[in-house]
Amino acid sequence: MRVGRGLYRGQIVVVMTGAMAVLLGTIALCTDVGLLYWNWALLQKAADASVLAGANYLPSDPATTVSVARNFATLNGMASNEIVSTIVASDNMSVSIQLKRNVPYYFARLVGLTSGVVTAQATAGLQNVSSVNELVPVGIDSRTTYTYGQQINLMTGQYGPGNWGPLALGGTGASNFANNVQNGYDGQFSVGQLLSTEPGMMTGPTRSAFNARINAGADEYPGGTFANHTLDDPRLLTVPMVDYANINGSSQVPVLGFAELWLVGIDSHDTITTYFIKQVANGTPSAGAPNYGAWQVVLIK
Repeated sequence: MRVGRGLYRGQIVVVMTGAMAVLLGTIALCTDVGLLYWNWALLQKAADASVLAGANYLPSDPATTVSVARNFATLNGMASNEIVSTIVASDNMSVSIQLKRNVPYYFARLVGLTSGVVTAQATAGLQNVSSVNELVPVGIDSRTTYTYGQQINLMTGQYGPGNWGPLALGGTGASNFANNVQNGYDGQFSVGQLLSTEPGMMTGPTRSAFNARINAGADEYPGGTFANHTLDDPRLLTVPMVDYANINGSSQVPVLGFAELWLVGIDSHDTITTYFIKQVANGTPSAGAPNYGAWQVVLIK
């Protein structure tokens, strides 16, 4: 039977059946492609978070870097078999992770497709810092070359008349100095900035403040060492590298960069023993800044 102009009823059924197949295929494509994209976004978020967390332990502890990155991946919803690889670069300056997930299809099964694969990769690395927060007010001389793991004794010799290394951050006096030692200065300092020196030894407040940091670290993290520690251990010190040339009494010294120290102890002669370490600091990354051992984590890709 002819229906309308030039079409038979059977032809209409065929056309409608074909249109329905196309419609179902389109629905399948849109729905399952959307599912793939949603899963990819989850994987990418997990990959980014994982390498950013793990890179905090570079460059000195690549094993912890890998374990922390993998742990963060699982905390962000990844199964262990979805973590394809976690690799620290040969120079210990970056870490990469690759994730993969098989995503089951739903509507696409109607056209013979059962699943798809999504992957995500991310790399985070270390960058020099141009400014830092929570600075400890004792400078170390930039004219000296330091190596990783080297013992450094603070405030044991004069850099100039009346100057043993203390700095006046946000004010002067023994009480202000001791508070800044114990808690870190609540403010930001940058490369190139001039800092005021704090003449004198301030023996009692100095000993008390450094001992407070040592005791807090030993109480909270008894197993911490310069080579293996948490990122918030009070025995970690961020200090400025300064040029102490030609200072006399209350002077101004330029900040050339920032270093990280591990506080060991202070003895009866007020010798403050530290180790020079390479460590992520609470600061602002800048590729062009000089590096003296303090870094910041950045997402590379």
